[in-house]
Amino acid sequence: MLSTINKISMARHRIITAILSLLLFISLSGCAALTSKKVLPRSVRAYEIPTIAVLDFENKVQLRYKWNIGRGVRDLLVDELVRSRHYEVLTRSELGSVINEIETQKSPYFRKEGKVASGKLKNAKYLIKGSITDFTHVAGGGIRAFASKLGLGIGGDVALVSVTLYVIDIESGEVVASESLSGKAYAGNIKFEAFYSKVGFGGKAFYRTPLGKATKEAISKCIKSISRAIAQNKWHPRVVKVNNSNIIISGGIDRALKTGSKWVAYEKGAELIDPASGDILGTEEDIIVGIVQITEVKDKHSIAEIISGEFEVGQKFRPYIVNKDSK
Repeated sequence: MLSTINKISMARHRIITAILSLLLFISLSGCAALTSKKVLPRSVRAYEIPTIAVLDFENKVQLRYKWNIGRGVRDLLVDELVRSRHYEVLTRSELGSVINEIETQKSPYFRKEGKVASGKLKNAKYLIKGSITDFTHVAGGGIRAFASKLGLGIGGDVALVSVTLYVIDIESGEVVASESLSGKAYAGNIKFEAFYSKVGFGGKAFYRTPLGKATKEAISKCIKSISRAIAQNKWHPRVVKVNNSNIIISGGIDRALKTGSKWVAYEKGAELIDPASGDILGTEEDIIVGIVQITEVKDKHSIAEIISGEFEVGQKFRPYIVNKDSK
């Protein structure tokens, strides 16, 4: 009898241990997943994340359907830009509604608690705009050659979506990128009007159609063009706040900064400007201002101990590299 009780007790102990182990595993997995979401992808964390505003694309195509392809293309582009995590994306299409809501909350009829503070809307550095110049099925020599390359024979039409993309630096007004980009997909011999008459733009069914596939290809090319133009600037931690014995710097878990790592603060050398043309010829060497060592890493900032130097808000850092020759 006692032996049976001991066996039951041991079995219960094993079950409880297994359950606790499973709960611990789930808890640790959840923590790991949460941390991984905070860390930017390796392909992103080394670069600056520019703030961009995306406008509706101008529709230069005549369509019989009530498709708002200008806004639809904008929405698809915004979705892909946000998903890449390379950008902070703002949309200006609903800005009027946002401003109206902020103004409405200032009314004395609304309670003070929970009011949105004014003056907090983000400023964009770049403006993304464009136009849609083709959105149809076409046929012809070049298109037939395209279909032949895909191994689809020379018969049938091809869906063609073409856009002209502009990336504008808002501060200077300079157009930093301007490209005509196209997406294509084999369409066969389907009748355009009959086939698309019951398909809504932007839905899952649409993206299974030839035009939907061509649209996605065009958007993919837009993403690559934007990346080449504005997403290649290297990111550096910066001084956020200076205290007595330590400083707060930008970048934390999100940028995979590590406790114990040392960083050198520097200021860019002065620009060398041609007195005749006003062109920038280059810059003088950077000025080293101090060294810090990270002691604590938060989600988006870190605390660092001052080893040497004096610091000001905005100064950049780069990794401290020991000169082997000096040892």
